[in-house]
Order: sequence, then structure tokens, then C-alpha cells
Amino acid sequence: MYRNNIKTMQKLQNIQFGLIIILVLTLPYFIAPAFGLLLSVLIFLLMIILNGIDVKTFFKEKTILFLFIFITLTYVSALWSPASNIFGGNFEVNINAYLNYFFLIPGIYFSNLSKEKIKLIFTLIILSPVIYVVLYFTNYLDITHIYSYHYDRVNGNYSLYVDLFANIFLLASSIFLYIKLLKNIIVRNYQKALIIFIPFSIVSLSLFIDETTVSRLINLSFLVSISFVSLYMSPRRLKLLITFIISILSILVILSSDSYNRGITEVQETYQLDKYQGSWGHRIKLAMYGIDMWLENPYFGRGTVDVVEKMREIKKKHPHDFEDPTVHFHNQHILILVQTGIVGYMAFLLFIYNLYRLKIKNIEIDLYKRATIVIFLTVMIGEHYLQMVHTSTFFATLIGLFLLYKNQEMKLTH
Repeated sequence: MYRNNIKTMQKLQNIQFGLIIILVLTLPYFIAPAFGLLLSVLIFLLMIILNGIDVKTFFKEKTILFLFIFITLTYVSALWSPASNIFGGNFEVNINAYLNYFFLIPGIYFSNLSKEKIKLIFTLIILSPVIYVVLYFTNYLDITHIYSYHYDRVNGNYSLYVDLFANIFLLASSIFLYIKLLKNIIVRNYQKALIIFIPFSIVSLSLFIDETTVSRLINLSFLVSISFVSLYMSPRRLKLLITFIISILSILVILSSDSYNRGITEVQETYQLDKYQGSWGHRIKLAMYGIDMWLENPYFGRGTVDVVEKMREIKKKHPHDFEDPTVHFHNQHILILVQTGIVGYMAFLLFIYNLYRLKIKNIEIDLYKRATIVIFLTVMIGEHYLQMVHTSTFFATLIGLFLLYKNQEMKLTH
């Protein structure tokens, strides 16, 4: 009987491990949110069966404590929203954005995954967007013309919504490969470094190669993240030189790109001509609207419900400010301030601060954790990556894995 129970528990642990793998491999392809939620719930239920949940231990982790304070404030802020129906408007979007956190983070945190299995999951994270890499190259070479289209209800046509947001998974993959590459160069394992350099180059180039699927925001985040990792890992005596080299290369990349030059022109026009057109131009005007809206309720925000409706009202009053039909800020930082005020934003920053300070002895995983923070903080400047279910769930998965890996290291120490 005892042996049968052990075998049953091992089978359940393997099922839980398999579900996490399925989640990691499918997230980049934007399968229906209900599918990801189902996997998250199953992972959570298996954790309850296998280990149970220790709420006190869970919230002793400051990273988790401040994260859930932030999420709770986001939900509760609906209560002081000026909207007549607090469960309408944007409330459902915010519920769905963070719903998986309540299942995934404790589900992974209290699982019995070994360090080896966690490392395997990180390897699969690197491999997960491989289909996009292949398609971006074959599309560029005119071998295929396959794109992931999303129906745009506002304009009644199809846009490259999915492809552009999928690039964050390619970015996460390339940065992890870059960390491995630099580590092997530092320890003078040049043969392994050369092997890693090949997939790193292929994945990184895929972010830039096809003009149709290039995201300036993701590529800027790529440059920032590469700079961060390079400076973090380099000897102190070389930091200045590396900073200079990276700065020159980044400037050359930006200046040689028609897309970036167009964006720079749009920014110049906002100041010189008071004209807010184009992708970058209208984002500046949206940011100005957002800051004004935040200052109306600076401490606790206006709530999660009617932000989009408020934006529609502003656009009706100022129809000629810009032509883009957008009614959201394209900036997660401003959105958090508007919805939950400085109190909610401070809770978010304290979560980020504690996640950054989380001590992981494995150099690659610790640096990937820090780089992940850099990635999300930078992409949040240009889009609501914590509002979109798939990218937000990806972040939650990484948080759970980082915390679990740290705990597994501590167990082996003691």
C-alpha cells in the first residue's frame, strides 16, 4: 500500500512537471487564454494534492507579498472607480491579466521540481519560440508567407498583433543564450561558446530580419538587455570600454534603420510642430493624457474600470490630437499609476526590487532573473505587457521558477 502511494505521488509529480512543460512550450503561440488558465489550475490542484499550501511560508517571501499586494490593489481599486458599474469597462481585462498568478506561482513554488528539472524548463523556454524563428527567416527569404494574424475590430481588418507581441519570447530566448555565451567566454570554454553563438545569432537576427514583424520596442529592449548583461558580467576594468562599444553599436543600429529614423522624426514633430502622429508621436500624447489623469487621483488612482472610457471622452473632446484610434496608453507604468496611484506603483516597484535582490547561486539563472526584470520594465514603457494574458502568464511562470530554484538551493545547503 505504501509503495503504491509513492508510485501514485511520483506519477502526479510527473504529470505536474509535464503540464508546466506544455505551458512553457505553448505560451508563445497565443493559444486561447482558457487553455493556459486550465493548465494553471491543474498545476495548482496537483500541488494541493501533493504538498498542500502553507500560506504563512508563501507570504514570508517579500517578492510574493508585494506582488500580491499590488494585484490586490489593482482589483480592489474598482471599488473607488467613478464608473457607475464597477464590474464593467476594463475590470474584466484586469481580472484576466493576473488570474493565473493565483494558481501558477503557488503551484510552482510548492512543487517538488528538482534543480535539474527547473534547468530543463529554462532550456525549453529558450527553444519554445523556434517556430517563429523558422517562419521569420523563411518569410524573409520568400519561401513562405505565413503570419499570425489578429482581427482588428476597430478598423475591420487584420494586423500583425500576435507576431509583434510574440517577439518578447524570442527576446527572452536570445538573452538567455547570450548569458550562456558570455559565461563560457569568461571561463575560456571557447568551443562551447562557439556552439552557443550559432543559435544566439540566429534567434537574435530573427528579431531584426523581417520588416513586417520587427518591433522597435522589442529591439530597443534587446539592446538595453544586452548592454545590461554585458556590463554585469564584464570585469570592472573593461566596463567603460564595453559601455563605449555597445553605445556605438546601438547608435549605428538605430541610425541605419528607416523604422527608427521615422520614429525619431515623429518625436521631433511633437516638440517642433505640436504634431502627434505616427506610432511614437501618438504615444507621447497618450502619455501626456495619462499623466494628467493620474494627477487627478495621485495617491490611489481612479480604479481599473473606466480608464478606457475616460480616454474615449478625451478623444471626443480633442479629435484632432492624433489620427490613431487607440484608447489605451501603450505604457504599463502610466496605466498602473492611473489605476492604483503612487501607492499601487510603489507596491509594484517593491515587488520588482525584492525579485531583483532574490539570491540565486546559479550564475546563469540569477542573471537571467535580473535580465528578465530589465526586459519587462523596458517593454512596459511601450505596451501593456502585464495586461496581455499570455505575456503576463509567462512572467508569472518565470517568477515561480526563480523562487522555487532559490528554495531548492537552500534545501541542498541545509
